[in-house]
Amino acid sequence: MGAWGQFKHGFCFEKQMERMKTSSFTTGLVVKNSKVLMLALSVVLVLVGCAPKRVIHGKTESKPIKQADITENTTLELPLPEAHGKVQYQEKHDPVEDLQLGMKAASLAQSQLDKPYQWGAQGPEKFDCSGLVYYIFGSLDIPMPRVSREQSKFGLMIKKSELQPGDLVFFITSGKDINHVGIYVGNSRFIHAPRRYSPVRYDSLNNSWWRQRFQFGRRISG
Repeated sequence: MGAWGQFKHGFCFEKQMERMKTSSFTTGLVVKNSKVLMLALSVVLVLVGCAPKRVIHGKTESKPIKQADITENTTLELPLPEAHGKVQYQEKHDPVEDLQLGMKAASLAQSQLDKPYQWGAQGPEKFDCSGLVYYIFGSLDIPMPRVSREQSKFGLMIKKSELQPGDLVFFITSGKDINHVGIYVGNSRFIHAPRRYSPVRYDSLNNSWWRQRFQFGRRISG
């Protein structure tokens, strides 16, 4: 091979080496960028999936709570021991407004005394237990779930010792799930629609039958 042939061969070889280096660098860059992109996407998905969601009166908002949404009037409380194991976050309740609403609810409940029981009825002349609650708070412009099991997830869970007029009181009279509700009116008494042939009436949490079946109370906020 002459001098020109050797020069031409060497030149071609160097060009091929440059192409291989360029191709290798480009491939490595693409792979590296792909890994970074996948990592960033994973972080975003984790953050979105784990973000706490606001639950107000048992309705979950789809958007996560942002730092800008949290003010001195908003609090996220620790998960409460829900009757059905679901975690809820409650808006901070105003004690004065809650009591005012509760007194109105208790007063309305008293005005329904002696009205007949009818399964599935929600007033204004006949009631079942959850229908009475549904009617009372609906009259106060507070939309409620219709059945006691769902009503038991609504509002702020409270202990028996913390009950005040207008709070809901929940019972398990048979089976394993909440199936009865009444409206507390003070002095350990509550108003409810108990059963067929028994009109809307007072009963006491001190009564051994109701005391054994009481589960918890719920405070409703306007």
